Amino acid sequence: MIRAFATVGLIGACFLAASAAGAAVAQPAKQVEGVVVVPGPGPAVTSTYPASGARVPAGAVIVKVVFDQAMTPDAWAYGPSPQGDFPKCLEHPRLLNDQHTFALLCSLAPNRTYALTINPAPRFASAYGRLATPFTLTFESTDADTPGVHDALAQAGLTDADQPILTWHDPGRGVSQTSTPP
Repeated sequence: MIRAFATVGLIGACFLAASAAGAAVAQPAKQVEGVVVVPGPGPAVTSTYPASGARVPAGAVIVKVVFDQAMTPDAWAYGPSPQGDFPKCLEHPRLLNDQHTFALLCSLAPNRTYALTINPAPRFASAYGRLATPFTLTFESTDADTPGVHDALAQAGLTDADQPILTWHDPGRGVSQTSTPP
């Protein structure tokens, strides 16, 4: 409704501007408060790990979802799909430093089909507020086992430097901690 009103208003403003072009004094543009027009398409998933249809070892896996636009770190949604089981995952994904990639640490049981709906609510949003189109990721686990998180990082094409799970706050003592309390 707002978008249609804004479009009609913009067309009307263009018509008035064109009509006034021949007049000696041009009319100033009218401002409409409270209307935000976000141009362009919403973000789309460009790649995932695991890839759709892939077979990956059971155990630790980092589900990686890459979008074609810079994303908002606190706007995301993952959900189950009737196409497979939902893996056991941490509660929150992490937006990596490239601002396009979300990483979610999960655990897979062997020999299962998994399916995640990415953006079922929808919540994933670009840095400009555009909502992503829902996407379903399906993959299978094998009976092989991923021994640990570092192996899961390597399989997803990530390193510790990507900080896919947490930010390491080391004040120089080999311990991660927040800044000094107030």
